[in-house]
Amino acid sequence: MLMHKKFCLFLLIFFSALLISCQNNSHKDLSGEQLAKNYCGSCHLFPSPSLLDSTTWKKNILPAMGKQLGIDYYFEQPFIASGIKRNNSNKISLQQNAITLVDWEKIMKYYATNAPAKTPAQNRPPLENFTDRFIIKKILLPKGKFPATSFIKIDPANHWIYEANSFDSSLNIYDSNLKLVSAFNIHSTLVDAYFSTSLLKAGERSGIFTNIGIMNPNDFRTGSADSFHFDETGRHLFLRQLFDSAPRPVQIKPVDINMDNKQDYLVCGFGNKKGALYWMKNNGDSAFQMQIIRALPGAIKAYVDDYNKDGLPDILALMAQAQEGIYLFLNKGNGLFDTKEILRFPPVYGSSYFELDDFNNDGYNDILYTCGDNADYSANVLKNFHGVYIFLNDGKNNFSQKYFFPVHGCYKAMATDFDNDGDLDIATISYFPDSKNQPQESFVYLENEGNFQFKPYAIKEFNEGHWLTMDIGDIDGDGDADIVLGSFIPPYKNLQLQSSKETTQKAALLLLQNKTR
Repeated sequence: MLMHKKFCLFLLIFFSALLISCQNNSHKDLSGEQLAKNYCGSCHLFPSPSLLDSTTWKKNILPAMGKQLGIDYYFEQPFIASGIKRNNSNKISLQQNAITLVDWEKIMKYYATNAPAKTPAQNRPPLENFTDRFIIKKILLPKGKFPATSFIKIDPANHWIYEANSFDSSLNIYDSNLKLVSAFNIHSTLVDAYFSTSLLKAGERSGIFTNIGIMNPNDFRTGSADSFHFDETGRHLFLRQLFDSAPRPVQIKPVDINMDNKQDYLVCGFGNKKGALYWMKNNGDSAFQMQIIRALPGAIKAYVDDYNKDGLPDILALMAQAQEGIYLFLNKGNGLFDTKEILRFPPVYGSSYFELDDFNNDGYNDILYTCGDNADYSANVLKNFHGVYIFLNDGKNNFSQKYFFPVHGCYKAMATDFDNDGDLDIATISYFPDSKNQPQESFVYLENEGNFQFKPYAIKEFNEGHWLTMDIGDIDGDGDADIVLGSFIPPYKNLQLQSSKETTQKAALLLLQNKTR
């Protein structure tokens, strides 16, 4: 106890000395808001205090962000950590730091004073209507297996569903009646697939599997690109690794970036604190060389097209970590790119997905975007800005928001004409819904009623799983779009379910068979 008191006294004196030392270097004329814009805005879009409640800023966000500037905490008391080092005489000295304690406390006070006491609720009524457009079918796994679907895909011509389970590294193929066609141990964690053969014609399948390596956030380079080939029965799989050591990749697609008639590969290396959007240059003889496009983590999905009509493949990509936003990378040739910011989002948004769809039929692709990844420092906070967004294209790749529907923890949204009335409807899933007050928002069907008015519906089977993945396609060949949902429940939660009084097993896969025709 005596040693503890002496140590606390030492820390108090030490913190006071640091505070006095740093006061002379503070920006005396700058307000907390100005300092926040300077420091926080240097790494990502400046986050308004209104985005989160005051307690979350003080207890979670600011202590985590302070570490990036050399500020650490002891019993909620900030002190300069990175500026401490020992010389050869084992004496403590101070180094130049990114920010002073005086300035940091101004920033803390700014957020504590201007943030709401409680985050605002969603600006919409609760979901009460359930759609009858779909017949719901589900797959329950054998005892001892966990629903851990990391990839799901509909093959409309073969009437198959591909489902990858990260728990046992399996790839499973089901038919339209959810009967298992084949199953393989692919010894990897599959999160995406590029098909080089058309899914609109029945037959063999070839392409590229994206192996993320380890699902949980990490900076290990354990990901890889694996070429695959199925025969027309779906029972014979050939795999060959193209390259490895990828930083937690979530999408890999072939594209001849430098136009030398060799197959290169674009990689969304999401990573964690480290990652990049890059391409693997094909040097011939199965040798590839990494070429960085954006040396930041968070690349989650990319489209390749000639956006400026100069004959070179450009890239439109969503970055979902820190500097969240959608960026256009214009190919200048020789592997060089110019970057154009299309949309920027605050770092607490949790960007999760985007796709290109023409909602107003003007011939230009608009952006359907979701945010709702809530596995961060504010994980316990329900955010009223999570949900589905539509940004309209003015024809010159300038985008403005036209529509927003709030969904807590929204993870993905896909658009198609589900009711065959000539306009685009939207299906969306949430991995982090308001499970206490509104668990039915885990799946929402938005039926287009015209003029950007969408009527929301839930499904009665909303609680059958924990939806991480989704795909759409005509699985039964009857002329309308069906939906398949993949459930990912972490093993520890499965064990909790098995040990609880709940006897209903969670589904690994849910098929929403469209009745529209």
